[in-house]
Amino acid sequence: MRIRTEITSSYINETDRKMAELANAMAHPLRVALVRYLGEKNYGQGVDNVTCNKDLVEMFDYSQSTISQHVKILKDSGLFNTEYKNKFTYYYLNRNLLIEFLEFIQNLCDKK
Repeated sequence: MRIRTEITSSYINETDRKMAELANAMAHPLRVALVRYLGEKNYGQGVDNVTCNKDLVEMFDYSQSTISQHVKILKDSGLFNTEYKNKFTYYYLNRNLLIEFLEFIQNLCDKK
């Protein structure tokens, strides 16, 4: 499902749009697993644990092209940041954005 680019209601704000894009990015089990894996690699044991394309392909039982398609969605949403070194692309979880998303969801649950 595509998110309409034009705002058609004054009730929909930019935060709503941003959170919808994040929810859409997390709407596939592989992408959820990629986010979890990257979070564990980046923050579980220190900053030195970087993850590149080949690591993701080795970890998950999917083709390189399938992994790339899902990673692109996560990058476009802002959840994955990239750094290019030589011929490798390294991925980092945008933890601040994920926390913002979780706080937004928590806020929705707390509303009475």
